[in-house]
Amino acid sequence: MDNTQPGAGATSSDHGSFMEQKSQMSPLNHGGGPPVNYPAYPYGGEPAPQEIRIIAPPVQFRRFGNAAALGLITFGICTVQQSMMDAGMSVGYGHGTRSMTAQSISVAGIAQFAAGLWQIANGDTFEGAAFTSFGASWFAKGLAQVPGVGVEAYQNNESPDLVRKQRGVIALTWGIWVLILLLGNVKSHVANIVLFTTLNLEIDFECAGAWTGDERMTKTGAWFGFFCGLSAMYNAAAILLNEENFWFNLPVGNWYTPKPLRDEEGDLYEE
Repeated sequence: MDNTQPGAGATSSDHGSFMEQKSQMSPLNHGGGPPVNYPAYPYGGEPAPQEIRIIAPPVQFRRFGNAAALGLITFGICTVQQSMMDAGMSVGYGHGTRSMTAQSISVAGIAQFAAGLWQIANGDTFEGAAFTSFGASWFAKGLAQVPGVGVEAYQNNESPDLVRKQRGVIALTWGIWVLILLLGNVKSHVANIVLFTTLNLEIDFECAGAWTGDERMTKTGAWFGFFCGLSAMYNAAAILLNEENFWFNLPVGNWYTPKPLRDEEGDLYEE
């Protein structure tokens, strides 16, 4: 029986051969598939083989699928439906919006919020912030329409002008946030820029309609929201439909070419 302590007497060649075996017996490599090579040991020093066996991959090295398509399609579907009702395209202006309660909570709310969390786990802070914030907003909008919560009953006891101006304050702050998102997309492709531009116009006109009480402003904002939802659905389709599972890649209008930069070691990378 070998009483050697873990790591004692292990040479660099032994360590290298063990790391090669480690990649072959990875839990992600069942069935003799291609080996999965873990990144370098992140805790400093040269770990002994026994120590490596019991350490799971750190959080920063765990991989998740791209949840951007989920966030875009859930946002797009509910935005199109809500905008059609707000613009009076289907059931008349100001009617039918309560039928969106369940979808506001589950589809545009919970599902979009979850997509944002997955994007944050993937290291995409921008999309994570966008999806989680809008997912929470949709969830709150749907929850406010649930009987018994008290929001509708509370607003019914207030003057219509006060309720309208409250909506204007909410739209104003969200307009500022969407403007920040738009500015963060100026180097993105055209499809993304169209999405955030129409979203910004939707909220701006909604804010103006709420403050002035002009239904034409509100309806105009709803039409911009309709095209915003369609553009979100197109962006989701552009992610899902590519040459691997479709005949061609959907065009998104890539207009900006990142300049190649050099890091401290002189290696080239894209900004």
